[in-house]
Amino acid sequence: MPDVQDVISLSLVSRRQDIVNFIEAMCPDEILLTIASGFSTLSLTNTRLLLIDASLFKDYDLKNLEYGEKCAEFSICILPQDIPSEVMMYVERNFRYIIPFPVNADYFRSFALRVAGETVKIKKGYISQKLTQEKIPESFFGYFLGNSSIIKKVRGQILRAAYSREPVLILGETGTGKTTAAEVIHTMSERREKKMVSVSLSTIVETLAESAFFGHVRGSYTNAESECRGYFEEANGSSLFLDELGVASTSLQAMLLTVLETGNYKKIGESKEHHTDVRMIFATNENLEKMLGNGRFRKDLYFRICDNLICIPPLREHKEDIRGMAENYLDPGVMITDEAVELLQEYSWPGNIRELHKCLRRAMLNSGNNVITADMIDFGEISFPQ
Repeated sequence: MPDVQDVISLSLVSRRQDIVNFIEAMCPDEILLTIASGFSTLSLTNTRLLLIDASLFKDYDLKNLEYGEKCAEFSICILPQDIPSEVMMYVERNFRYIIPFPVNADYFRSFALRVAGETVKIKKGYISQKLTQEKIPESFFGYFLGNSSIIKKVRGQILRAAYSREPVLILGETGTGKTTAAEVIHTMSERREKKMVSVSLSTIVETLAESAFFGHVRGSYTNAESECRGYFEEANGSSLFLDELGVASTSLQAMLLTVLETGNYKKIGESKEHHTDVRMIFATNENLEKMLGNGRFRKDLYFRICDNLICIPPLREHKEDIRGMAENYLDPGVMITDEAVELLQEYSWPGNIRELHKCLRRAMLNSGNNVITADMIDFGEISFPQ
């Protein structure tokens, strides 16, 4: 699709192999093409142009019809000749841009380029509206509940990251919910069908890092008695969460940067190059600004992963959200008094939300009548003899 190279990225929603084959043939290597069999696995954030196969509306599924109507203003509907007349009427009634199939390749190119230029602002408006309507699932223990401006900003950053395909960098003190944020981002992303792979970089031995991430073949080194899959192979098509980024050596940082840039790697003991489709999510409680200054963290890696930057605040900076967090975390039927909440809000929470949850668990154990009062709050502080 030479004339559509300005489009950069296309998304096709179709279950028909003839349409999939045609669009794939239209796209050179410079075009990022994403193919989804349904709307539920589709992400629009980095998509310049959306192509929808009208065959998806044949079963009159209400969700498909609703999604089609929402996207009709900024997408091209591909209309196969064998489509039922009722579906054709639905498409003609709702879609602004329609193209028959089969179609001349040159005509398709020019038509797609024109539509891509006309619909950019419309699509951005739809995504912005969707982000304001979406909510973070409450099943994540209320980590990001609250009405403070600071936590609302974090929720917005998490949602934007979930709808993006770029790497994510999560910063925050221990216990603020960095791992939970990574789980939310993966669960709400287009990769949610596959389990996220989580790795703490503090557990990676420097001499074994290459094998851990790239894998190795049998006999590649002493004691390599069988082939081993690396993290990049395990996480292919999914998300790879790399915690404790601040402890990674500069050589490991360089290794990660190479895969981020190319998506390619080689197993130890093998000359063949492999490709991985992995969305990386990084987290650390270290001061990266200081590490960048003293050379312990690579600037090229930082600028590659900072597009989706999420800074999770310590709990002491948004204590007004503690009531909502506590009420969400407590077991159904358990109440907490205003005096108990006030006591929680007066504490400094060095362990942040993780410490809050432990405190609430102790309080529930101390509660005999499902009501937590101030005298049941135990912060678990230890006094050492002088």
